[in-house]
Amino acid sequence: MSHLGVALLMVLLVLAGWGISTAGRLHRWTLQFMTGAVIFHLLLASFDFLGIRWSRAALVLPLALAAVLGFRRRQRAERTERTGWGDGAALFALTAFGLFAPTLWVTTPDFVYHWGIKGHRFFLARGVDYEWLARDWNWVLHPDYPNLLPELFAGSALLAGRFEAPSMMLWAVLFFAMTIASGREALRQAGVHGPLAQMGLAVLAFSLAGFAIGQRMAGAADWMPALALVASLPALLRPPDREGDLEVGFAAAFAAASKIEGMPLAVFLAGVQLLRRVLGERRINPVAALRLALPTAAVAILWAARTFVHGLYQKFNTGAFDPGRAPEVLRGLAEVSAWKESWHGLTLLLLLLPLLLLPRRTRPAAAVATLQLLFYLWIYFSAAVDTEYQVISSFQRLAMHLIPAVVVLGTVALGEKAPPPLPGRGDGEAGEGAGG
Repeated sequence: MSHLGVALLMVLLVLAGWGISTAGRLHRWTLQFMTGAVIFHLLLASFDFLGIRWSRAALVLPLALAAVLGFRRRQRAERTERTGWGDGAALFALTAFGLFAPTLWVTTPDFVYHWGIKGHRFFLARGVDYEWLARDWNWVLHPDYPNLLPELFAGSALLAGRFEAPSMMLWAVLFFAMTIASGREALRQAGVHGPLAQMGLAVLAFSLAGFAIGQRMAGAADWMPALALVASLPALLRPPDREGDLEVGFAAAFAAASKIEGMPLAVFLAGVQLLRRVLGERRINPVAALRLALPTAAVAILWAARTFVHGLYQKFNTGAFDPGRAPEVLRGLAEVSAWKESWHGLTLLLLLLPLLLLPRRTRPAAAVATLQLLFYLWIYFSAAVDTEYQVISSFQRLAMHLIPAVVVLGTVALGEKAPPPLPGRGDGEAGEGAGG
């Protein structure tokens, strides 16, 4: 029954986001889900401000109304999407993680001590319990983090009638699937030819599955910034347009609502897309700026209002920049980047970001990823905590936000230099993308 609660909320969120994009089917569903999730988050935040207790009717009716409105404005753009061996490899990797996740064998400890306990508490309280979050001993719960993931847990439990941990792991499986779908669409829209696109898709899926199983990432929120960045790639890899503004704007808001690290990512995503607009049009387009900034601004304003009014912000999050921490930071990075760790050396792919800034096509997305990586390094040099321990305990998870996008961008960059594929036996076979 609890699995049905997750499925029902997922469907409601996808339907609530109808009309956001005319991309390929799987990626369009991803964008619709992210848009619906932002609507859901703002809806629950509004309930908290108005003192309205969460209930099934209070969740379902507004989302159903958003779905009806979205259906009226949606655009049909069905495309035939060919499949290949990389799709099969990606499906295998997703299935492996999907089978492990509900067993709780690969559940992150943060689900017990952070995300899951919040979701359960909000389910029982029928709302975000700010008084409980503000208690002195709850600093270990990161009370200042945005609450979209606990809200998804609580909302699906509310629809099911009870909170069950195995069902909550399905959200991580969903985020994994959507990350693959968006990476696939980015490769297709970039025109990467079949064999190379299939290889990139397989590397994306297997690297994520290997890390998620080995590092126990079921129930974690780190899937969400990773998804937001990869879901923005199709828009960032093509010239800026109205549809791309909406896609990047809601992906940025989704990132901002997911983790505190998603706040700067949201700013970088919207800022880079807006800068592309300004450079291309030689003017500031106020309508485009609103499309990009408004969703994130709504999320950030509501978060700040609640966080600072209730005194939830943790002072150890920030501090003075200290270049003298460089040896500790470098030792920590060297240790977590070793081959023996859960990424098996794939964190070294982040060293490719300067190279990905060179091709014109990959430059915008690579700029976003580079800025986010520099932000993480700035935190290591400034946060008021034990530096080396912070790097060792967090960098592998933070790298998860960036590595999927870097794999896709690297594949696109290789495709720019690759020879064209040989002619196929039928029309259109030669130039297929991820469906090759």
